[in-house]
This record gives sequence, structure tokens and C-alpha cells, in this order.
Amino acid sequence: MPRSSHLLARMNHIAPQLRTLLIVIAAVVAAGFAVTPASAQFGGRANFGAAFQPDIMQRDVTLMTSSLALEEWQRPIVEALLQDYMSSFNTGVEALKDRMKVASEDAVRINSTNMSANGDAVLERIMAPLNAWRTEKQQMLEKFMSDLKSQLGPQQLERWSAFERALRRERMLPDGDISGESIDLLAVLTRMQLTPAEQEAVKQPVAAYEVLLDDALVSRVTEITKLEPELSDAMRAMNFERGADVQDKIMVARVAVRSANDLGIELIAAALGDRGDEFHVRALEAGYPDVFRPHPVMILMQQAYALPSLTPDQTAQIDALMTEFSVACNDANMKIYEAVRTDQPKAPRKRVQTMADRKSGAAGSAPNTPQGANSSDPVVKARVDRESMGAPFRDRLLAILTDAQRSELPGGVKVDTNESRKDEGPKKGAKPDRTPKLSSSEEVETKSPDTGLSNAKTRPVKGMSPAGPATKPE
Repeated sequence: MPRSSHLLARMNHIAPQLRTLLIVIAAVVAAGFAVTPASAQFGGRANFGAAFQPDIMQRDVTLMTSSLALEEWQRPIVEALLQDYMSSFNTGVEALKDRMKVASEDAVRINSTNMSANGDAVLERIMAPLNAWRTEKQQMLEKFMSDLKSQLGPQQLERWSAFERALRRERMLPDGDISGESIDLLAVLTRMQLTPAEQEAVKQPVAAYEVLLDDALVSRVTEITKLEPELSDAMRAMNFERGADVQDKIMVARVAVRSANDLGIELIAAALGDRGDEFHVRALEAGYPDVFRPHPVMILMQQAYALPSLTPDQTAQIDALMTEFSVACNDANMKIYEAVRTDQPKAPRKRVQTMADRKSGAAGSAPNTPQGANSSDPVVKARVDRESMGAPFRDRLLAILTDAQRSELPGGVKVDTNESRKDEGPKKGAKPDRTPKLSSSEEVETKSPDTGLSNAKTRPVKGMSPAGPATKPE
């Protein structure tokens, strides 16, 4: 099952409980307590969903079966253990809702007798049952894991550490905040459909990567949990500088996960030999989808390359142009890649600083200020350069085609080169031409044919965006 389906299943499970919690908190606010607005903006109290999310679900039985090599007779036992866990979990959630309801009713009574009561203090009182539940929930998980372990044989016990890593990876890996943090390299390998020889070649580096990633994931969640009270204190005190410092510490843990993925990519790519570059590209595509994506001009080139009316000479010219553009596109993509890796870890501190500026009324801190207009932003600049880089190649492509061939391009869009626009110029008294033009920055993916990402001829070199020549139909 795809990861998105797993997450959807979890959200469908927790939605009713999460709504109940939010209703309780909303009732407290409606009762007249003033709760610090910065709390929600900082995100310190926004992670309620995890408390209502079971740590083990039915879909995890498949992971247990494969990771632990369970026998057929063991599966019904595991199913029974899971049912016991879910029963205890659901009972605990219902009890938690009752305790929080009582706490909210107490809060209303406090407000009716003490109008000066502190909203944050009251909210902490309501959240006390939730904090106690987190401890109880962890004990439920530990009991399930202990019961499961007691059912295993000696050879299965040897797989236990690998199973725990796989389970943590399944739960923790999606919780990334920066590009490259949540790459599932094992899924990338699965999509490559490795041969038995290739599977054997990557076995050792994959095992090393799993350990590195697990250490980084555990450190990340440990660090975030440790820093939550400090971040909460900073929010209550509206201490933006302290809040930014805490965010920086959290980001160090996130970058460490990204670094584990970086090393895993290098180790696995080196072991794959001739297919190492392919793996490297696929991993970057998965981790940085906003960077390594088809350029609109390359899509236009592929559409032109597929025209049946091309002469052999035109085919050769477009082929050479596409190869040249692939290199230029790769260089542009790598500049965006480097800018994103440098800039994204700074984003949380920037957001906190923006909040501080708004509170102080600093110039340029208006909420509606368009970020895209900030030409000094290195990521924005790199993206603009990538888009504008395509214009000369587009004009060279159109110069190769005849007028009739240009009209054959998908969509029947009128396409003019820069030179033709200069030569023709506007005619005196003529109405402005409002015919849609295909510009170098226009997104045309919805009209484009298959971009040929799996074709050997289109596979770029290491780190290159998938933008190579398409295969011309026979």
C-alpha cells in the first residue's frame, strides 16, 4: 500500500477523536479564557493528533510478517495481540475524552468565579490528562512489543532489531520538514526492480544505511520531545528570540536525518555500478520533487521531436539541441538544489522573525507581502534563472521547424520566436493579438505526452533532472 494511503488510513482513524479534542479546547476559549495566540502560530500545541494515533495498526501485520518471517500458525496469534492492543487503545481514548471533558467543565466553573484566571494556566490544566495519556499510550506499545517478541523463535529473534528499525522508519520518516529529509530510499530501490545480482550487491550498504537512518530518526524525535517544554515556555512569554533558538536546535536534528539520507544515496549508488547514476537521479527526484522536474521547454522539444513530418536533418538538429539543453537544465537544477539545501533550514527562524516583526509593526512585515517578489531570495533567483534560461533554446527549436510543423504542436498553440516578433512588430491601427502564446515559463505538463523518464536515452547523468531526448516514434 502506498505511503499516502497509510497516512490517510491513520487520519481517518483519529479524525473523530481529534475533533473532540479541538471542540473541548474551543469550548474553553469560548468560555472567556484568553489563550496566547502565538501558541498556535509557533505550532507548540498543534501536534494533538499523535496522541490519538495508535502506534500499531492492522497494516503493520504485513510488515511484521515480512520482517520477522512469521509462520502461518503465528499470524492468528499476532492478530489477536493486535486486537487486544486496539481494544485497550480505544478504551483509553474514550477515558481521555471523559477526563478532558471534566477538566473543561472545571475550567468553566473557575472562569465564572474568577474572571482574572489565566487562560494558559487553565489550558495546561485541561491538557494534563493528555500528557498523562501519552505515558499510558507508550506503555501499551511496549506491552504489545513484549508480547509479540515472546511468540518468536530463535531465528526470528535475530531479526527483531531490523523489524524495530523498519517500524520506526515507517512511523517517523514521513515527519520531515525540509527537502531530502523524508526520502524513502528503499522504495526507490523497489521501483527500480533490481536483478538478484543487484539486490545482493546493495545488501550491505542498505543495512548500513538503515542503521544510520534509524539513529538519526530516534535522535530527531528525542530532541523534539525534549525541546517541546522549552518552546512552549518561549511561546507563553512571547520570547521570539528564544523560540527561534529552539527552532534552530530542532533543525539540527532534521538536517542530521537529511545527512543520513545523503550518505545512504552515495553508498547505495556506489554499490549499483552502472545503475548507480540512475538510482542517484531517482533519489533526488523523490527527495526534491520541486527541483528536479521537467522544464516546459524540454516538454515542447519532446513534442516537436515526435512530429511525424520531421525530416532526418530536423530530427538530428532537435536531438542535438535537446542534449545541449539537458546539460544546461541540469546545471540550473543543481543551482536550485544547492540553494534549497542552504535556505530551507533557515526557514523556521525566518518565520519566527516575521512574527516578531509583525508584532512590533516593523516595515515590510505585512502578511500579504508576496515572497515571490523578493529577488534577493537565492531560491527564487535560481528558479527564475532556470525558467528564463529556456527562452533561447525555445527560439532555436522553433527556427528548426516550418510554420506548418509549428501548427502541428499539441494544442494548436500559436508560437512565435523572439526574432519574428521583432521583425513583424505591431501593425498600425491593428488590434492587439490576444492569441495564447507558449512562453518559456508556461507550465504545459497537462498537455504534454509522456516525458520518457524510463527511457534509457532520456536518463540524465548523475544529479541531472530527467530532461533528455525523447524516443522518436517509428
